[in-house]
Amino acid sequence: MKLRAVILATMVGAISLPVFAAPAATVNGHAIENSQVQEIMDMSPDLAKQPNAREQVVQNLINMEVLSQYADQHGLAQTPAVEERLSLAKRQILADAAVDSYIKAHPITDAAAQDAYNKFVAAMGKKEYEVRHILVKTKAEADQILAKLKAGQKFSTLAEKYSIDKGSAAHGGELGWIVPGMVVPPFAQAVETAPIDKPVGPIQTQFGYHIIEVQATRPVTPPSFASMKQRIKAQLQQQEAAKFVSDLRSKANINITK
Repeated sequence: MKLRAVILATMVGAISLPVFAAPAATVNGHAIENSQVQEIMDMSPDLAKQPNAREQVVQNLINMEVLSQYADQHGLAQTPAVEERLSLAKRQILADAAVDSYIKAHPITDAAAQDAYNKFVAAMGKKEYEVRHILVKTKAEADQILAKLKAGQKFSTLAEKYSIDKGSAAHGGELGWIVPGMVVPPFAQAVETAPIDKPVGPIQTQFGYHIIEVQATRPVTPPSFASMKQRIKAQLQQQEAAKFVSDLRSKANINITK
């Protein structure tokens, strides 16, 4: 009886194994593994949400395989151009693997994320400001525009005509609601001290000379730590990865041919 049970168990294993190990597809005997399909799905979360996403991925991999087989059959892998592209692709894959490995070995802790969040909240301050501005290249231009404003000309009209910040100029100089931590220090200081509905300036920054008008203020409520936690961790991971690359470069013997 024991022998029969062992034989049956072996037969069940022999029958079941190919079902679980079966590839997603085969092309001329070459397997497209389920792990490859899953890898692409994991790399493309938006794609994974689409109906029939897995089928799309499988069909794309089949297209890639038939083309790859054609390229092999015609010796395309040995051409200089393709060899160069393969070399670059390998370098990119290895670089991505190095960063992934480093990030996995140096995870961002909740404490680090909380500390970054606290600094973000502190930078926001307690108020936000509805602001518009006119940006010009020289102080002389800014002084002339201020004189026009004092003479009664409309801020929006002058912004549309003179501001070199074309994004806001198209909307009469409107920047919307901002917090001081979002902008460069001289601009932030001017915003925080400006009276309501009275243009101030010229304020010099690295972008040029600004005439600023604060139209309103309101208390600012920062988003919760829970709502920002994952985004903060992702940003900190990017910073860690950049530092990792910078450290490797500092230790490498790099010669750039000019």
